[in-house]
Amino acid sequence: MLSVGIDFGTSNSSVAAYDGTSVHLVPLDPTSRDPRVLRSVIYIEKSGQVTYGQKALDLYLAQNTGRAARYEMRRVGQIEMEFAELGTLVRDAYALVDINEPGRLFQSLKRFLTTKVGIGASKRTSPFVQETASATAFQTTNVFGLSFRIEELLALLAKEIVRLTQAALDAPITTMTVGWPVRFSSDPEEEQLARDRLREAWRLATSLDVRFVEEPIAAISHFATQAETRRQENVLVFDFGGGTLDVCVARLEGGRATPLATAGVPIGGDLLDSRIVETRLAPLFGEEATYRATGLPLPRHLFRRLQTWQTLSEMNKPEYIELIRRARHECDQPDQLGRLEMLVSRNYGPAFFQAVERAKVALSSELEAEVTLLDGGLDIAERLTRDEFVAAIGPQMRSAAATAEEAVRNAGLTPDEINLVVTTGGSSLIPAFQAMLRESFSNAAIEESDAFTSVASGLAVNGYHDAAG
Repeated sequence: MLSVGIDFGTSNSSVAAYDGTSVHLVPLDPTSRDPRVLRSVIYIEKSGQVTYGQKALDLYLAQNTGRAARYEMRRVGQIEMEFAELGTLVRDAYALVDINEPGRLFQSLKRFLTTKVGIGASKRTSPFVQETASATAFQTTNVFGLSFRIEELLALLAKEIVRLTQAALDAPITTMTVGWPVRFSSDPEEEQLARDRLREAWRLATSLDVRFVEEPIAAISHFATQAETRRQENVLVFDFGGGTLDVCVARLEGGRATPLATAGVPIGGDLLDSRIVETRLAPLFGEEATYRATGLPLPRHLFRRLQTWQTLSEMNKPEYIELIRRARHECDQPDQLGRLEMLVSRNYGPAFFQAVERAKVALSSELEAEVTLLDGGLDIAERLTRDEFVAAIGPQMRSAAATAEEAVRNAGLTPDEINLVVTTGGSSLIPAFQAMLRESFSNAAIEESDAFTSVASGLAVNGYHDAAG
């Protein structure tokens, strides 16, 4: 019997296979720094060619960075509107389309699983919610004339992962287990929507029966197989990835783990990147500018859109570019607003956030790092200290501590009764969160599990034992 576990992550994905004796990590991306890790990225070119992983990101940056957009109004489909007195009306839907765009990049797609559609849709910015004057929302995103639901885009990535896995293994897959977070959202409707969509994506991707297991439970399953000689311990797993933080409290004995409680919160590494931009880098782009004639600040929505590369790219539309250009002439910080215009109009958003992420990662081993993007006249070389980063992510640290405490409390334990804390996920390597865990669980040893592959390994083990009964 061969059990496959898939960590279908917001930022990265990995796969492991378990035959009852040993865990084998599956190579997914030879272009990645770690071939066992595939970046959860899709790039669809205008020709229809679809690329995944690090190659997709590299190709997008090569084809799009520094490129000027050219917009035309194009028909993108139809939209149905329900009216009590008139019934259902069908209208053609039009949108401004960048006709110079060589391809569309999709990254961190799992973050949008909770996005509601229809009248009264969530105002969270998403490529899957495009509002019209009637306040009716689309359910799909248009990619060069083809309409995709988020489930269908995720299915593309899932199907590629299955293809790569089957190509790497010599034996047929008996069981497949996919991880998902403890909590996608604090809103019950959004939570159910996300789980339904993820199930549908995997149904579209493979004919195999797919089980879903909470990611921190998988991580403790992996750790248990590595710790068979340990005495009985109360273990807290702190699984902090790109999109969510998941916590599991379990009792570990004789190489088997018994989960006692879980907790989760939708914060992750992507949000920490946003906090760096919001608290430290936004002034580089004119956030503090005021109109010379009135002393009033610029509209705040301009700078809220700096928080992710997806929202930033939405400003590359004629109305936003015109607003920024007018502000350059009317405000007291023309140089900074010129930098904002360049960032937006020449599509430097993804490259900018790559620079932010590199600096964040560097701060895990260095006391200071530099956010550097010296291209297109941007000339960004901003020093960031670890202390500044810690101050920026204060709310997220408090939320993480509260989530860990919630899991311990739900397990019927106290923090002093936790003997061991196991960390996994790329964001768990951040020293501030390690320090928070040491302070919160002073009687516990802290051990790092494989940051990017432990969940996949645990899913494979979990699936094997479940199938074997």
